[in-house]
Amino acid sequence: MYSLNLDGIQIQSTDLSELKYYLLDSLDKSGNSKIIVTFNLEFYRNALINKDFYTVCQNADMVIPDGISIIHFLKLKYNKRLKRITGNDLFNLILTISNEIPIKIAFVGSTVKVIEKLKKKIHIDYPACNVVAAISPSFFFENNEEENKKIINQLIISQPDVLFLALGNPRQELWLDKHKDQIGSKINVGVGATFDFYTGHRRRSPLLFQKLALEWAWRLFQEPVRLSKRYLIQGVPFYIRKIFQIILKNDKKS
Repeated sequence: MYSLNLDGIQIQSTDLSELKYYLLDSLDKSGNSKIIVTFNLEFYRNALINKDFYTVCQNADMVIPDGISIIHFLKLKYNKRLKRITGNDLFNLILTISNEIPIKIAFVGSTVKVIEKLKKKIHIDYPACNVVAAISPSFFFENNEEENKKIINQLIISQPDVLFLALGNPRQELWLDKHKDQIGSKINVGVGATFDFYTGHRRRSPLLFQKLALEWAWRLFQEPVRLSKRYLIQGVPFYIRKIFQIILKNDKKS
């Protein structure tokens, strides 16, 4: 396992077998609360405009290359192609581990309907998984001091080994970084829309779109109003600009 640098953020080169070993080792240790960041183009762009989020990514215990754009940047910059590991891959890997060893899992985020479907599906798919908390908070609950404190206390009482938080970035990573030590969860992961995909509340892109790195286009097709700004106005220009920056820097080095 090694890491490659993107603007001061270390992206890990790993695969699912190495990642499983890392997770098992982390779960075996006490008093060590870790954050794993699933890094994609939106994370990268947000990290460069949000100082606090950048610091969280820079100091994260592991940053894995979720987005194909990140793979492209690293290939262009270092001539090394990292293996993509998505948030969904990480989510399912941890649930598989929870079915093999006695660990406690907590879920926070999404709607009441999705959380209920999530619990039922996990019970079927991973019958040995010990779900100690499944919480659907109100929108922007972290800005409500009373509700935020209530959720933190509920998690402290539940004592999860793994905490999945589905708020979208950078909110989920900022919240985890602020409260993980207080909660005491050993592994903390922001998972965005993973609960929705896992339960079928939202349909994940077909395999062909995934192989062609067009998952963003599929999501844009499903939610054009909400995602047009993120992907077309912000994401595409940022991607093109970073490509040219890397090429120009490489030219100067040669």
